[in-house]
Formats: sequence, C-alpha cells, structure tokens
Amino acid sequence: MNPLFIKSRHFFEDIQPQHNASLNLVVVTHLLDTPTCYLDCLERFARVSMVVPKPRSISHSTLEQVEKKFPVVIKKRDQLQSAEVTAAVINDHVPEGDLIIIDIGGYFAASVNHLPEMLQANLKGIVEITENGHQRYNSLPALPLPVISIARSPLKGPEDYLTGQSIVYSSEALMRQCHHIMNGGNAVVFGYGKIGSSIAKALHAKNINTKIVEIDPIRAIEARSRGFDLIQKDEALQQSDVIFCATGNQSLSNHDFSRIKNGAFIFSVTSSDDELDLKRADNSFNITPVTEYVSQYERLGQYFYLGNYGNAINFIHNAEVGPYIYLVQGGDHGRRSFTK
Repeated sequence: MNPLFIKSRHFFEDIQPQHNASLNLVVVTHLLDTPTCYLDCLERFARVSMVVPKPRSISHSTLEQVEKKFPVVIKKRDQLQSAEVTAAVINDHVPEGDLIIIDIGGYFAASVNHLPEMLQANLKGIVEITENGHQRYNSLPALPLPVISIARSPLKGPEDYLTGQSIVYSSEALMRQCHHIMNGGNAVVFGYGKIGSSIAKALHAKNINTKIVEIDPIRAIEARSRGFDLIQKDEALQQSDVIFCATGNQSLSNHDFSRIKNGAFIFSVTSSDDELDLKRADNSFNITPVTEYVSQYERLGQYFYLGNYGNAINFIHNAEVGPYIYLVQGGDHGRRSFTK
C-alpha cells in the first residue's frame, strides 16, 4: 500500500467527529493524484452529497475513485455565477436537511446573497479555504450567512510557504524542458503575500536576482526589509526574464502582455481566471505549444512563454506538501470566521 495513503489515512482516522445524519456537505476540492482520505473523513462527519472538482486540477484516476463513492458534478466557477443555476444543481443533490458548503476559490461568492432563499435545504454557512475565495466573499457588501475562512489561519501559513517552494520547483522543471534556466536572469514576483514571499525567498536562495511588485504598503515594507528591491509594474514587465503572478487578483491585464520582455516566462500560482486576463490575449497572439505545459505567445516580433495555460504550475507535479495540508483540512478554525 502507498505509504502516503497510510500516513494520511491514519491522520484522518484520529479525527473522531460526531456524525450528523441530517447534515449535508457540498465540497469543492482538488482531485490530484493523492488519496481521498479527506472526503472519507468528511463522510464520517456528515453526508457528502455533492463533490465539485476544480476543473483544472483533476486526476482522472482519482476522479474515477471518487465517483464510486460520492455524487460528482463538474462545473467551472463562471458556470455557478447564476444563483438560479447553482440552486438547481444543489437542489438535485440536496433536497432537504441542513447544508454546509466547503469552498475553494469563492465558487459561490457571486450567488451567495440569493442562494439561501432558493435552496430546498437549509444553508447553514460556507467554509472557504483559499485567499482568493476569502477576498471574494470579503468584498461583498453583506453576507446573508456565516462564512468561515481558513485562508488566514495560522495553520495555513506552513502550507502556503511550501506551496511557494513547489511553485519554484515546477517553474525550474518547465524552463529546463524548454532548454532555459533561471540563473543569470531577472525574476519578479507580483504579490508579496504568503505564497509570493515564499517564492521570493526560494529564488533568492538560488542566487536569482529577484524583485517585487506590491501595491500594499505594509507588504511592500516587509519585502524591502527582507532585502528585496521594489519595482514598478511597467519596468518589471520590460526587464524580467521570469514573472511569477501571486496576487490572486489579476496580476496581468490584457494591455500588460504587449509590454512583456521577449523570451520571458510567466508562471501563475492559481487559476488563470483569477490571475491573468487571457481572453483577449489568446485571440490576439499566435499560440504555439512548446512542451506539454509551456506555450509560446507571439505577435509582431514579440514573444513570451506561458506555463500551464496560465493555471497553477505546481499542480503539474501534484503540489504535494505532505502532512501540512492535513492540518489545514482537519483543524478547527472557527475563530477566523467573518460575517457582515
């Protein structure tokens, strides 16, 4: 048996939740090539009535395993923008009882204000796991129900730090497949949050010249205190050989792509629809696959490379961060809740 499966199974078996037969869970989750012990643990707590896999992080073998145990609905986040569509999907799987949504990335933020009155079940609240989702819910002027955010829990810090390290690992692997290396070039990190700062630290440890683009003054001061030079966006695009996008809030707009240095590599830490405005760029540039996960964008003599179609590059290599993700999934972080 896979040692990873044994380790994760033992961790979640130590969690002994009190089962609530009337409680239903709708769970948005990544389905990487890893054990499904987290979903199994949730099933001991309540009924997992619907699993919504993140479309850009699905292992088909894992998906097949999950489909044998739980109802699975594959929807993109923009497909759930409508409260009517979202309610219809949930009502098909949760016709009664209490309901809690476990979210990753604010899938239900656009519909949350109208959703409770349209559901047949009693929606008790939402648990959000990511910083992107935290920002989406927190930006709403009002919330009709409790939203518990794990994104800024102290236990999330170690996971985010290791995620930043895995981003650098994957970026080096992708560049080497294209016969490029980072050493000797200039790197920039957009966003000096928990993941962005980890990326910057990993790059600095590899003696790669790294600068930071950060609009938040507190984070900018922190980056400067750690020895990183701050740089304006325009200058960064024109000078950087490797660009890491780690803001969760559209690092690069459509107009920015025309200013990127020739031959630069762009890597994202999250979904392309969160980090990059690619819709018009995809139509205005000629796109040529270089490797399975690297594409060249070219227009009128300008060219750059994009990793994993603008999505999180660490998922290519499973983004495994060991037991730290289990701590986040199994921990109790109710004190991080916010309501408006």
